Amino acid sequence: MSWMLCRGMAAAAVAALLLGGVTTQAEAGFGAVAYDQNTGKYGASWNEATQSKAFELALKQCASPGCQVHPVQPKGCGALALSGKDKDGHIYWGGADRVTLAKAKEDAVAHCQTHTTASTCTVRIFGCNK
Repeated sequence: MSWMLCRGMAAAAVAALLLGGVTTQAEAGFGAVAYDQNTGKYGASWNEATQSKAFELALKQCASPGCQVHPVQPKGCGALALSGKDKDGHIYWGGADRVTLAKAKEDAVAHCQTHTTASTCTVRIFGCNK
């Protein structure tokens, strides 16, 4: 009887280790940012178990047929910056996927500003994956 108990405890320990590994990987989640430059709609997802799930959720939140999705890597940060309406009536955008949130925001604004001369770009959506 004690052998069976020890065997059961060993199996439980192995299961706990395996589950711990799965949890650690899930914590490294995937993210995505989606944007439709024709409508100005956007969406994002963070810390999803798969890249495809991250894409699915960002597109669902964006809720426009013209949404384009961009990945944000595990342990990465993403940001989307948008301009106000420019002289030509367009709204410009810039996005970035970086190691830190501060750098993602900075680079998203800088990228957006390269497209507009009459408007200031502002970060509209941002986040990080674990």
